[in-house]
Amino acid sequence: MPSTAFVDKTVIEELKKLNTSGEKKEIFPEHEFLAACLRIGLRIEDLKILTYVDVYKIFISFFNSEEKEENNGVRQATQEDIKNIVARM
Repeated sequence: MPSTAFVDKTVIEELKKLNTSGEKKEIFPEHEFLAACLRIGLRIEDLKILTYVDVYKIFISFFNSEEKEENNGVRQATQEDIKNIVARM
């Protein structure tokens, strides 16, 4: 769980909701944070200007939107999806 020194209370509560797999001890938490940022498409340049709170709010928004997509069964095609379809033609 993140330190409360850099995260506001609403962010902490939302992160608790997302952590459904139980408390897993991270070996390298700083590197796992960076890896998660890179996985969702943030760049190092983005991280230089964003605060931890900004990044965690992006994480929360990202995961909440994934849950909504799974519930509907339909999602909006990304540019990558379109490129893959056109490449198969």
